[in-house]
Order: sequence, then structure tokens, then C-alpha cells
Amino acid sequence: MFQISITDDLAALLADKVTWDRLAGGVPFRQAAWLGAWWDTFGEDLQANVVVAHDEKGELQGILPLYRTPDSGTGTLSMIGDGEACSDHVSVLASGPHCEAIAYQMGLELASRATCPQFGWSVLDIDGVVEGDAVMSAFASGLKDGGSALHASSRMSIWYKPADASWDEHLKHYGKTQRRKMRRSIELLQQNDEYEKRVASNPAEVEVFLNHVIRMHQRRWNEAGQPGSFANLKFQTFIHEAAQKFFADGQLYVANLRYQDTVIGGELNIVGTNRIMYSYSAGFDTDYEAQEPGRLLCIDALHELYRRDLVGLDYLRGDEKYKERFATEQRRLFRVRAIAPTMFPRLKHAVWSTGFEVKQWMRRRTGRVEIAVQDPTSLGQAPTLGQAPPLEQAPPLEQAKTPG
Repeated sequence: MFQISITDDLAALLADKVTWDRLAGGVPFRQAAWLGAWWDTFGEDLQANVVVAHDEKGELQGILPLYRTPDSGTGTLSMIGDGEACSDHVSVLASGPHCEAIAYQMGLELASRATCPQFGWSVLDIDGVVEGDAVMSAFASGLKDGGSALHASSRMSIWYKPADASWDEHLKHYGKTQRRKMRRSIELLQQNDEYEKRVASNPAEVEVFLNHVIRMHQRRWNEAGQPGSFANLKFQTFIHEAAQKFFADGQLYVANLRYQDTVIGGELNIVGTNRIMYSYSAGFDTDYEAQEPGRLLCIDALHELYRRDLVGLDYLRGDEKYKERFATEQRRLFRVRAIAPTMFPRLKHAVWSTGFEVKQWMRRRTGRVEIAVQDPTSLGQAPTLGQAPPLEQAPPLEQAKTPG
């Protein structure tokens, strides 16, 4: 058995970065660098409601990093790192053979605390749970057994490409014409003096290179009539802080592509300590579409798996065509909703559920695809992406081969 408690002292937990990151399972969006930067930027008016698990020795064995937003009821609990950050693979932070037991106990404890004056809640709203996460299924089971009502829906997927034995083996997944194009793309970047790809190698370059990515990303989406991911200046502040922290940890991959000394493309990726590269954001100059900077960088990122001896590339959320083309595995991304086992939240949930079903009916009537719905206690039936492979197959990041 584990001792489950709730604390609002997030700073003390983040200060022990070694323990926090040990429990994060190698996923960057669970690490202290990402969540600490998010809290620094967005947490000013929020209350941390972090569920923690300690063993009989008093050692920290599990963390569920939640925050509370006051509403007309007791409050809504959400995952630290949500919203604009679009954090994927969110989960209970725990490692070892007792992960699911810890998560289940956390669910039970949270349900029992619904009416607590300090840490009470009415709705739990967690976005970014990946299909196949058995730990989150166990957490949902604890909530359910504690009397909470549950709902999980999916509007999109994440996409993943595990590395093959070599780049040549990787290319065998494609037809002859596509293989030839991909080889030519790599040759272009390596042998054509008009093209140069550079990866940020110091904090000053991180800032400059990332600003290029943001500028090109924003311009492209603004031209399409959309605000773009970086429209909020606070979000830019967050992403810069997180990038610098990951750079200090040796996990940042921010690259710029130049053509005739002009930056025409860029990408922001994060390498997890599970040796998976996560493709977070990219941008390219729409004046240089003929040079196909987006396609060049996409192919080069796949090639980077083999230069760095990584185990896979995770394209994260979104059902864009290029992800379907280059990835080989797809998992649904869920938003999990739990309702406190008390009267007023249940009444509000009944109204919400009615509205949801009306929207589903309208989708059927108009020929649109319905939103996928699944029991949150059964999300763990598919393989989990982003989970560290067995140690004999995947040495830690710092022991892996560095690019030559």
C-alpha cells in the first residue's frame, strides 16, 4: 500500500528534479523542465492540487500534477501543462511494477476528497491521454470505484514511427519513387552548398533559431486566416523557457534550414530520455515553397533517428496527411472527464451529457464523423507510445551514440 496525499507545494516537488524526472518515464511533457516552465508562465492565478504517493519508507513514488480552477461549484481540476501547450502523453508519473496500483489508489483518494474544503473538486478534465496508457486506465478505475462518473472522447490521434535497424531498412517501407525522392532530399542537404541545416548549439542560438520557427509558423497560419499557435505572447515566453531548460539537459533539437543564406524553414523537437524524438512544432517561409523546406525537414528528422541512434519519432497530436504518410503507428488521443460523486456535479454532468449527445446526433444527421467515445477504464488495451523500451534494447539517452 502507498500513502496518498494532496499538496499545493508544487515548487518543492519540482525542486527535486531528479526524482520528478525519474517518475516521468522519459516523456518530455511529463518532465520538470516542461511543467515547471508552464507553471512559471500560466500558474499565477491557479492553485496546485498535486496528488502524491509515498511508500512505507516515505520515498516519493508517484505524482499526478493537477491544478484547480475555481468555478461555480467546488472547482475544476486539470493537468498542469494543458491548454495552448498541447501536452500529449499526460499521465500519472510513476515507475516500476506498482504504477497501476499507485494510479488506482490516487483515483480512489481523489474521489473521496471531492468535498474537501481545501482540495475539493467538481469536475476533473484531463486532455492529452494516449490510447494504450494502462496507468491512466487504472487511475480512471479508481475514480469509478470511488463513485465518480466518467467520460472519454477523442477527436484526433497521435502518430509514431519506430526506428528500423538502419536508414536503408527504413526506406524499404516506401515505393521505389518515394525512396529515390527521400535519398535525394538527404543528398541535397548534405552535398548542395546552397542548402545548410544548422542545429542550435548554445543558448543564444536556441533563442534565435526558435524565433525563426515562431516567425515562419505564425506567418504561414496568418496568411491562411488563422491566429497560429504562437499568437499568445505568454505562450512564446513559456516555449522559450522550456526550450532553454531542455537545451541545458541535452534534450533540445531546434534546427534552421537555410537556402542561399536565408532561413527558409525550422523545427522544434524534443528528445526524451526514453530516446524518442518528439516533433513539437515547425515553420517554413511561404516565399520558398518551391524549395519544399517542410518536406526536406520532415525527411531529415526521420534520418536524424539513425544519426542519433534513437528508437522512434513521435509526431504528436493532429491528423495531418504528412503524418499519415511517414508514420506507421496511430493511437487515439483522449480527453478524459470525471465527475465528483456528489449531487450538484452529477446534475451539471447530466446537462453536459445531453448536449454532447445532441451534437453527436447532429453529426450523424449531417454526415459528419462522430466523436469517438470510450470507457476511460479501458484505454490501456493498446500499446503505449512514448514508453521506454526494455533497458537491454534502449540504453539511456546519455549513453546512446551522438551524431557524427
